[in-house]
Amino acid sequence: MTDDKDSQRVFATDPDGRTRITDRPSVDQNSPRSLQDMDFSTHILSLNAMALLHLGDVDGIAEDERDVGAAAHIIDTLKMLKEKTANNLNASEEKLLDTLLYELKVKYLHVRG
Repeated sequence: MTDDKDSQRVFATDPDGRTRITDRPSVDQNSPRSLQDMDFSTHILSLNAMALLHLGDVDGIAEDERDVGAAAHIIDTLKMLKEKTANNLNASEEKLLDTLLYELKVKYLHVRG
């Protein structure tokens, strides 16, 4: 890991859904930067990463840093989004949301015991 002054910790999600914490160089706050265009898939992947973090399913997160209640709240948020977007998603968005919800529920039940 590098000096905190020269880097910041960020979340990265692999194609297999595994989320990890990585270091990246700090960005000069005065320099222009572009953000990735936001779409539905990006948004739910972001929520998924946060739920995985709260479930302790991210490298670098200790068991005592878990927040199962926060993970449950995010899972409920994803369920609400599924209900509110019914018949408005394309096939890939719907499949992604269904897959993320299923995997998060399984991981949640595993953590809850």
